[in-house]
Amino acid sequence: MNQSHGHISQAVKSALSSGKEIVVVAYSLIDTTERIINDILDHVFSRIGREDLIYPVFSSIKELTTNAIKANIKKILIDEGVIKNPDDLYEVVRVIKSVLNEKDLLAYGLKCEKAGLSIRIHFNISKTELSIRIIDPFPLTQEQEHRINEKIRKAYGYDDLAICYLENPDPFAEGMGLGLAMVVVLLKGSGINPDAFRITSDSVQKKTIASIVIPLDMIRNS
Repeated sequence: MNQSHGHISQAVKSALSSGKEIVVVAYSLIDTTERIINDILDHVFSRIGREDLIYPVFSSIKELTTNAIKANIKKILIDEGVIKNPDDLYEVVRVIKSVLNEKDLLAYGLKCEKAGLSIRIHFNISKTELSIRIIDPFPLTQEQEHRINEKIRKAYGYDDLAICYLENPDPFAEGMGLGLAMVVVLLKGSGINPDAFRITSDSVQKKTIASIVIPLDMIRNS
């Protein structure tokens, strides 16, 4: 979708007005994608007088999308033999961190596109609810799912992300553990019940879904 002067494209405006689902496909998180996401959130939250929620929800989507993109890049790195032993968590973390720069992320985004490894961000907007789903094409292992759920559970008890991270370090999280905790803390700080945030994995359909469901009728600024 093309943007002009920072405005939402006509296609997005039409979809928002008619209540249709909007799906943003990403291989790497580029500026255009970020602007589309921000404009969607601006449209949703401005009409209920809660512009203050644009930043925390946008940051949550960006973090979850980045985590999903890193999972796709990890698959490319394994296929290319750059990650020689996927079971060596130290190696996995080290190699992924080495490509977390703008140049490499764009290059691997192109490789992900060629390999058909996309991230899909689904927006469903009604008068009472905003549903966001970030879907990546890889299910979690039982160990990963356990570690993620444990991180989310522990984050419920914190209002400060730095303290949460210092008290619950995870050298094998590839940045994901801290990111998930950040989403919980951001939602709590914005007055949104962190129960709105869920991560589920489907080994049959081979996908992982990070979802945030926000009840607009309950947070409307009257």
